[in-house]
Amino acid sequence: MKNLIDACLGISPLDMVISGQIVDVYGGIIFDGYVGIKDGLIVYVGSKPKLARENLDFKSKYILPAYIDGHVHVESSLMRPSAFARAVIPHGTGCVIADPHEIANVMGLDGIKFMIEDAKMTPLKFYFMIPSSVPSTNLETTGGKIGLDEIRALKSFRNILGLGEVMNYRGVIDKDEAILEKIEACRGMIIDGHAPGLRGDELCAYILVGVGSDHEVISLDEAREKISLGMWIMIREGSTAKAISRLIKVVSKGCPERVMLVTDDRHADDILREGHIDYCLRRVVEEGLDPVDAIRMVTLKPAEYFKLSNLGSLSPGKSADIAIINNLRDFRPELVLINGRVVAKDGKYLGAVEKPDKSVAIGSVNIGGLRIGDLAIRHPSVEYGRVTVRVIGLIRDQILTDEIHCEMAIVDGEVKPDLDRDILKICVVERHRGSGRVGRGFVTGFGLKGGAIASTFAHDSHNIIAVGTNDSDLYRAILRIKEINGGLVIVNGGKIFEELPLPIAGLMANLEAEEIAEKIRALEIAASNLGCKIKNPFMAMSFLSLPVVPKLKITDYGLIDAESLRVVSVFVD
Repeated sequence: MKNLIDACLGISPLDMVISGQIVDVYGGIIFDGYVGIKDGLIVYVGSKPKLARENLDFKSKYILPAYIDGHVHVESSLMRPSAFARAVIPHGTGCVIADPHEIANVMGLDGIKFMIEDAKMTPLKFYFMIPSSVPSTNLETTGGKIGLDEIRALKSFRNILGLGEVMNYRGVIDKDEAILEKIEACRGMIIDGHAPGLRGDELCAYILVGVGSDHEVISLDEAREKISLGMWIMIREGSTAKAISRLIKVVSKGCPERVMLVTDDRHADDILREGHIDYCLRRVVEEGLDPVDAIRMVTLKPAEYFKLSNLGSLSPGKSADIAIINNLRDFRPELVLINGRVVAKDGKYLGAVEKPDKSVAIGSVNIGGLRIGDLAIRHPSVEYGRVTVRVIGLIRDQILTDEIHCEMAIVDGEVKPDLDRDILKICVVERHRGSGRVGRGFVTGFGLKGGAIASTFAHDSHNIIAVGTNDSDLYRAILRIKEINGGLVIVNGGKIFEELPLPIAGLMANLEAEEIAEKIRALEIAASNLGCKIKNPFMAMSFLSLPVVPKLKITDYGLIDAESLRVVSVFVD
């Protein structure tokens, strides 16, 4: 400590001094000054130059804290943590708080341990939340479970901050013992929430047990109510769910509110093309937010909420995690430092690289003795005529869905897709235990005119989800998923059009961001050539099996009314 004081006072040289336009996230101002670094820490911030071994002059550029993503599922990038870090650091991200509940649903505690160990291969500061809802409900089959024993084991890990998003908000309100015990086991730690549309008395009950944040806010009024009751709001802008334009007006001048920006789920392709948290910053400034207020929402605010006292600002004693940007419009860093070391320059990663073993394969896909006939949708009593069916309706840029009732023809007791009306078949096949269980239904919004798409990336239990125009291609896509032990597949006419194997739990590839992005683009082009009108069809499809987000979803148990959390029939009558 004495050597740090000496460096601060100019008695001994600093390791590095950076000069430029300093963004003060506490005072909300920008001033011309100097940041002094010693032993990976910021030890001096002021208007006077200091003696240093290295001087970096950025007089006309902006110096600000590296960005913090307060809520992200790394698995959704389809990259393992080490590759994810190499992709986001050049965009100014210095820290992420990851909720590994995707891999936990597949592999339980072993999956979380894999994420923590792989994250150690990078300078990016990784913190983790303990998945609270594995499984999220009893309406789906998972491969793993996180119970009280697993929570107690994970609490001893140094980089665990608390309990991840409590998706089973109905369980909290209904006083379900299992979820309340998990919350109680993490009392005194950070507890994230997930309660779309929850208001009034029930919201109070949810907050009462210790839930401190929500990233699933639907409306501006809901955001204001939750803030008024002491919650933190995470405004997300991911690859599928986009809330900035809807919610940003909750932030007033000076950003006194408890609000932060997060990505939640973001594909590798989108990270490379658009950015990570820097993309969120651009979006809110486009919406009219003051740039310094925007910066607070990805630095100071998440540091305060997650009690990361060493991060979030340029001030003495903080980690020297710094982004240097050209302007306050696009927020793209020219230089990124973590712990005082340059880790990215001009969009290129320069940090240490420990090449991962590209042969890693963990987890397996087991569909039992699935037959093509198991995909058929049959009415229990009607052979011919017209029947009314429930159809999942996609909502643009949302993970919420509609429940649409459509009249459809029935022949020989079976209802088939209606391509003229964009009513396709959707199936979820249980893949963890080989039970042979299949959930079947219909969906509208994809626009496919031929073929089928299938994936093992399907929130939250990550069974196989498939959407298609006919049973033959659906069945072939599902079989191909098993053959490659998980991944993304497009089939047409019985032939494999494109695929991306995901050998790590059926969720992640042993590839870098650029390689994954190239594969994703090929998949999107192939889907588009089959008539698909959704930009990210696999991401959109992945949320259709999420039974804790309204309105109509599907799991291996069948169609799910996500508001009442019950299985409902495909047939309205």
